Amino acid sequence: MAIVLDTRLSRNGDILYASVDTEEAVMLSIDAGKYYGLNSVAARIWELLEQPATVAELCAQICEEFDVDKQTCEAEVLKFAEDIIDNGIVHASAA
Repeated sequence: MAIVLDTRLSRNGDILYASVDTEEAVMLSIDAGKYYGLNSVAARIWELLEQPATVAELCAQICEEFDVDKQTCEAEVLKFAEDIIDNGIVHASAA
């Protein structure tokens, strides 16, 4: 499945998450035995995914909260989405 702006993302309920400080967070996949460090933007995306959202919806919110232009945000969030889907952190579906 190609990841596009209309792709809907939802959390994998088996991922453990903890905020380290205001700038970072960590996640643990018990099934995969992997640990992930998140910067402030990635941590915010995880928080936004408390409810399923499309990549476009995530980008709109990130552009509002962080100093980033729409084109850069979309490219980076799409790349991040692919990574977290590939690692089983979130599930993707057609919107």
